Amino acid sequence: MRWKGTWTVVLGLALAGLLAVGTVQAEDVIKIGVVGPRTGPAAATGKAFEEGIALALDVINGQQGGVLGKKVEVVFEDTGGTPEKAASGFEKLITKDQVVVTVGESHSSCALAEVPIADRYKHPLIIAEAWADDITAKNSRYVFRAGPCNSGVVNDNILGFVKDYGFKRVAIVAENTDWGLGIKKLAEDGLKAMGVEYMTVETERKSQDHYTELNKIAKFKPDLVLAFVYGFGVHYFIAQANEVGLFPQQALILEGAGPPSLWPEFWQNVGDAGNLELFVSRMHAKVEFNEVSRQFREAYVKKFGKEPTDYKSRSIYDVLLVAADAVRRAGSTDPEKIVDALEKTQLKVGSGVVQFGTEKGTYRYHQWQPPMLIVQWQNKEQVVVYPLDVKTGELKKQ
Repeated sequence: MRWKGTWTVVLGLALAGLLAVGTVQAEDVIKIGVVGPRTGPAAATGKAFEEGIALALDVINGQQGGVLGKKVEVVFEDTGGTPEKAASGFEKLITKDQVVVTVGESHSSCALAEVPIADRYKHPLIIAEAWADDITAKNSRYVFRAGPCNSGVVNDNILGFVKDYGFKRVAIVAENTDWGLGIKKLAEDGLKAMGVEYMTVETERKSQDHYTELNKIAKFKPDLVLAFVYGFGVHYFIAQANEVGLFPQQALILEGAGPPSLWPEFWQNVGDAGNLELFVSRMHAKVEFNEVSRQFREAYVKKFGKEPTDYKSRSIYDVLLVAADAVRRAGSTDPEKIVDALEKTQLKVGSGVVQFGTEKGTYRYHQWQPPMLIVQWQNKEQVVVYPLDVKTGELKKQ
């Protein structure tokens, strides 16, 4: 009995020691969560996120020496681009992985599913690339967006592009999702206020057959088509618009999401029909907003041996720097202190100086809108055509 008791005590002490070591090891890192699609139609975004995460950690843990004396570890949860998976994955990051702040997302429907979870757990969430105005219009204390929103993209870029290039008749094709319907309404309102004739058709995001929509658009005889369709669906739309003689023979197409025009499958799916297509972006190799964007590009080329193309790699890079900066200034991993620090953010990142709105009542609460570019594919080269003061070439219509 004595030996048994002795071994029990020794075993208990050993387990306690292991637990203590485990606790120390866990406390040696600060975990930041990332949500985004690593599988599904938008898996390419997950790849871009992975690249941006690697570069951000090089800066945070290398140049900046970590946060609060500790290394930062990223836990990336795959949302698959579906609200249900996004909600459960986000909750897992908070409850199981014990992350102190979460960043990322690229689907508005997923982000909207995450907002109530952020509220329930009082957990800070910084959106990088989900654009629906409703995400910040809900005015959650715990939700921020350091990335584009529908209103910003339409009002600051698309409408100016239409006006400055003198387009007269605009057709809109929009997917029937939170993002698609939201940006469609903003474009309609803006075009109406400008006195530009327009028409609208709605479609399914995953549709591979857009001939019905294209027949309606062709009868309208537009000179520009705004395609608010995310994923491979917009590839099929572009290829079929070229097939029926609409694009670019009669009208240009501006793809209003951006990344689908940069995915590796783009040229496979559209072939030569991709030439002269336009898309929204927040990054271009020849347009440096500041020294941070230059440093990002140089680090990307050094690490991956190629120029960055999918701007979501820099989007996630930027929000990770914002998150690390907030925890550092908060001097704590307490969520309330992190939120307070985020509201006081004035950090230079690759797209400019992040400063969140703090006045409640609109989508501008906890919103920071980065400058955006409109880029045109010209012989498989990216040419910035808008804003006019940073363009790298002329818009081509034929």
